Amino acid sequence: MMFKSRIFEEPALEFGDGGKGPDPRQGLREHGPLQPKPGDLVRIGVIGTEDTVEGFSEFIEEVADGIESGNEKLINLNPDFPGLSNQNPFRCRFEVQSDAMVLISKRQINEIRKIAKHEDAVRAAVDLMAGQIAALVESSAKPDVIVLALPLLLIEKVVNAKSDPEEEGAEEDSGDESLNFRDLLKARVLHIDVPCQIVWPDTWDDRAVIPRKVKRSKNRQTQPKATRAWNLLNALFYKAGKVPWRLLPDQAEYRTSFLGIGFYRDLDGQQLWTSTAQMFDERGRGLILRGARAQTETKGRHPYLTAEDAEDLVARSIDAYKAHHKHVPARIVVLKTSRFRPEEAEGIHAALKRCGIELCDMVWVQESSPIAIFRDGNYPVLRGTFIDLGEKGLLYTRGSVPYYGTYPGLRVPRPLLLVPHEDSDSPLWRIAEEVLALTKVNWNTTQFDQKLPAPIKASRDVGRILKHVPFGSGESSDFRRYT
Repeated sequence: MMFKSRIFEEPALEFGDGGKGPDPRQGLREHGPLQPKPGDLVRIGVIGTEDTVEGFSEFIEEVADGIESGNEKLINLNPDFPGLSNQNPFRCRFEVQSDAMVLISKRQINEIRKIAKHEDAVRAAVDLMAGQIAALVESSAKPDVIVLALPLLLIEKVVNAKSDPEEEGAEEDSGDESLNFRDLLKARVLHIDVPCQIVWPDTWDDRAVIPRKVKRSKNRQTQPKATRAWNLLNALFYKAGKVPWRLLPDQAEYRTSFLGIGFYRDLDGQQLWTSTAQMFDERGRGLILRGARAQTETKGRHPYLTAEDAEDLVARSIDAYKAHHKHVPARIVVLKTSRFRPEEAEGIHAALKRCGIELCDMVWVQESSPIAIFRDGNYPVLRGTFIDLGEKGLLYTRGSVPYYGTYPGLRVPRPLLLVPHEDSDSPLWRIAEEVLALTKVNWNTTQFDQKLPAPIKASRDVGRILKHVPFGSGESSDFRRYT
């Protein structure tokens, strides 16, 4: 087999005052967020038991003073959190509002724990939390973001771990139809204009142990407290409507919109639907669009759209982009988790022609490949390694990271297999370089070596929630509500 290989440099990010760098945490420390506002404040509301509300509030106070990582060998992977005073990486304050604390009683928790059937218990817990969220948002103490500080007893009852969407190599359609507390709750509060963040006790308490039945193989492992502080505050900052960083735009390139298409099954598992299209512009912002019912090939494999549905989805995506930017992009990149059939390509080209867009790339993104490569030594291949196999290519979005000084993973990394459609305009290496950059558009974490590009991950995350939202009920287009 003949192939060509290259290793891409770690994509750069843009921060405040035009600062740039590859690492979110270092960039925030040195330059601040992309949109800093001196004297700004993130107002946090908290819903939980007396213990969890107090524990979370104390953690925010502890974070303000700074937290040492205690890891001098891997300081770039596990840096200290500098606190929220002179070295404040977000250039703003985070404050738990005293009048935005909602307490859940032990009686309410115990009533849910007595419910025998898992799905009934999940629905009861969602009813309780959704009602409290709505009441808090409608009150005079309306916060910027709401934290659900879940107690351990409730987590043990309603959180099931039969499918873990964040696990390396997890399939998009796992066949597990158990009702998921997080997904149902997010679906129930999509119409509320204040995003929420679910937080478990092991975020703020090192002594908290999440049991085996919630995680399949072992007790839930947490990151160092300083890393937890980085990730939590970054997520709250983003959900409060602020932008920590974005991909460094290439002024010489065409304005490009990235469209991710995934698929999900409805609640009864019978019908397959277009998950959503998560469209990221060059500013890193996402817009949610919902697609039509998907078709499937033999034995339910390789879902696809009809020409009419593909045209409609892409045309609505372009309309949404134009409404936001006041112009259409010069180029569209469509990333999909199944191969492109001729009718899909026909529909996409029809939409582009209608909107006056000439450049387009269509890429089938596969999470598994029968081909892998290995590297001499004790560490896996480098993140950013690309193998051009001719009509397809392997891209390692996870791997050894020189900046971190290690491989920050638990399993041998597996590459993405990128298969461009024959009508794509860009060279495969350029598409692969962009896919690598798109793995860094995830504001729920400050560690940059994510596996999936943002449009694919977003379409999957959103699909898991929209399966609980009836068509025509007015789902939100704001991605913050789905994370």
